Amino acid sequence: MNTRRLAAFVLIAGATLASAAAHARDDGPRFAQDRLDALVAHHAEANRHIARARHDATPPAERREQSNNAS
Repeated sequence: MNTRRLAAFVLIAGATLASAAAHARDDGPRFAQDRLDALVAHHAEANRHIARARHDATPPAERREQSNNAS
């Protein structure tokens, strides 16, 4: 019975330490602000990329005309 209690204690202690280590990270508000700035910059770049792709795309009417002329 003692080995069973010891095994249970070790298992519970190990799980507690593992979860405490996983939740112990606290980088503070400066890290959060840096991360937010990076995400905003990434979003702005993606928007520029999408806008450029839409601007450079051939309109559907022109595509139809090109395919009709090619046939």
